[in-house]
Amino acid sequence: MNAPSVTASRSTRPWRAFLVGGAIGLAILLLTQILSEIQLSFGPWALNGNGALAVPFIGFPLAVYAGWTVLGDSHTGRDLGAQLIAFSVGLILGAGLLGVFFALPVVLVTGAIYATWVRGALVKRSDRLLWIAFGVSVVVGALPFLGLFGVALLPGSVILLARDKPRSIRIWLGALLVAVTTLIVFGVPFLFPAPSAPPAG
Repeated sequence: MNAPSVTASRSTRPWRAFLVGGAIGLAILLLTQILSEIQLSFGPWALNGNGALAVPFIGFPLAVYAGWTVLGDSHTGRDLGAQLIAFSVGLILGAGLLGVFFALPVVLVTGAIYATWVRGALVKRSDRLLWIAFGVSVVVGALPFLGLFGVALLPGSVILLARDKPRSIRIWLGALLVAVTTLIVFGVPFLFPAPSAPPAG
């Protein structure tokens, strides 16, 4: 009598991850829309108009980090893969076009890094290598000519660093991800402003 109910509950788990991802994506979309319509600024940085795009640039990497890390605690193998896909698809669809343009690159790059590391057996898996990878990701993400989509590189190594770590370390890693992403989002345009258009006429 218990076997069918267990099977049924397991089959609905990806939908739970999908709904959670969708809710997070929708929240990022709504917050971006709200900030784009109000006058909110801090010194030279304005969060209205295009400045509101700072929300998806920071929010999606953090959402992928948090969602994938939590799912990795309770799922393994193919089940984990299904959970990660369900969460990621929900995140993208929940945010609409914002999810397609901003969340999808983060998910694809993170998935590639995650799969390569987990399946790879040619190098010794160590936190030192992951920290090096994170440092390289920060440098690449900060390159002005690559644009802010370089932040898509950041969550992969941090997710792997968080595996089997205590909660306090995971929170610290999440805070580090937010801090670095924020510095890239606000610092790079400030240090390397886009050239102004020549006057008409």
